[in-house]
Amino acid sequence: MKVQREKETRLDRIEKGLELLLQGTSELREEQKRYTEERRESQKKIDAEILELREAQKQTDAQLEKTIRNLGEIGRQLADLGLVQGEVAEDLFY
Repeated sequence: MKVQREKETRLDRIEKGLELLLQGTSELREEQKRYTEERRESQKKIDAEILELREAQKQTDAQLEKTIRNLGEIGRQLADLGLVQGEVAEDLFY
């Protein structure tokens, strides 16, 4: 081992270090590309889910508006019935 160390010059060690550095940098770039693609796919899914939620909210709002109109109509009908019943009750009382 000592013989090998003696044969390995400082320049050889620097070259090996640079090779490792370049290899690591290349691996990091590839990993970053994979990560970026995964994030894009995740974001697409999230965007699709948000769109679905917005559509569901629109449907819910429309249904709520319809229900409110129906309740208003029922309230008017009940008020009309109460008025008629009150008039009938007065007629019967007198």
